This record gives sequence, structure tokens and C-alpha cells, in this order.
Amino acid sequence: MDNRDWQDYSVVLDELLDLELSPVAISRLEEPLLESSDKKVRVCRGILQAGKGETIQISKENNACFGAAWHMGFRKVDDPRTRGMIEKFVVEGEKLFSSYEALHNLVSQMGDVPDNSDAYFLLSPMEKAEFEPELVIFICDAEAACRILTLSVFIDGNMPKIKIGGPTCRMAITYPLVTGELNISFYDYTARKMCRVERDKLLVSVPYQRMPQIIESIDECSAGTAKVEYPQEFREFLQKRLTAGQEDA
Repeated sequence: MDNRDWQDYSVVLDELLDLELSPVAISRLEEPLLESSDKKVRVCRGILQAGKGETIQISKENNACFGAAWHMGFRKVDDPRTRGMIEKFVVEGEKLFSSYEALHNLVSQMGDVPDNSDAYFLLSPMEKAEFEPELVIFICDAEAACRILTLSVFIDGNMPKIKIGGPTCRMAITYPLVTGELNISFYDYTARKMCRVERDKLLVSVPYQRMPQIIESIDECSAGTAKVEYPQEFREFLQKRLTAGQEDA
């Protein structure tokens, strides 16, 4: 494919948002693109590696995180003892929830996980991606996240159903892929510490079908390059309020 719009999008958004790391293109493949390796990869770390220029392939064979095996749909956790062991680690080990009830409550809100047992997830810098991505992840600060969200809703005003809490891989990859919703993740706290995520960085996951809309909005939206303007009626209204305030004083 010669017309790789997503690569141009990456260049435009990198300059507009002054990104330190490349937008990360996520593609699900039925066959591996890269040769298999014995090196294990954590999804949360792989996102950062791709943002820094690497191309990472993750499947059930080289996934390094037991939690991600479930949250990415690589493996089902049907055995009650295994599930109980995982839950005990999350509640009593990681201490991310006050109780098992709190953990179950959050899990019930995260949505379904598809069967990706035969899938290969390819993570790469979007400007180098060989395939049209299904999802684009921005590793950015709060201001860039605000601008991406504003550009995304500029045309149709449809606010995404954002779900912030939960494991990084589930909320940054699985949830937006399943729902088609833009989502924001702060990284779960364990992943932040393990991957040494910079304090000002968070993740904005954008389903690729919304990317043309974001690009189209740049020239017309103030979150892009358009300048804020004050219509004559509004300027007159403000002037009257200012004058009235001075008289009252």
C-alpha cells in the first residue's frame, strides 16, 4: 500500500502537539510479521518502547505478564484456584483495592475481552507503521491529551465513554478496540512504577477511524491551529458588563 495516510498523520500531530514520543500504531495480525523471539515482553512497557522507535510484536507466546494474558484475551482464566491466586495478588500484594468486592466491582465495569489467543499485536511508531492501524496510542502530557480530546469531538460533539480505571493493557488497548471509544489511561500504578513512566505522561487511545476527523479539525479548532475570535456581539456584551461594573463601583 503506497498511500499510508497514518504516517502523514503522525508527522502532523507530532509537530502540532510537540510530542516527545511517537504516536503508537496498534495492529492485530493473524500471522506474525516478525520472527519469533524468546524475549518476553510486557504490554505496558512495549507501548513505551514503540513510542521510542521500536517495533514490538506481542502474542500469547512472548507475553510476559500473567494479568495481560487475561486482559488482552491471550488466555482464559477459568481455573478458580488460578483466578483466586491472581485476585489475592492484586488485593493483598499490589494493594490496589481495599477488598475483593472492590476488585470485582471494577472488573464488572471494564467490558468484555475478545478471544485473541491466535492474534499477534504489532506495536510500532505510527510514522513507520506498515499497516493501517486499528488503534493509535498517544503517550503525552495533560495538555496534549486535552487537545486530542477536543479535536476528536469538534466535528460531531460525541463525547467518548471514557473509563480511566483498570489495568493499562485492558483500558489502553482492549477497551477502545472492543468499543470503538477514545479512552484515557494514566497507566495503572504498578505499571507506572515498573516501567518508570515519567510523572507527566498518560495514554490517550484513539480508534483509527476517528483519526481523519481529528486531522480535519486541526485548521478550524482552537485546540489545533485556529485562533480564538470574539464576535462583535460578544465584545459589545463584555464591554457593557465592564462599564456597568465600573459604574457600580
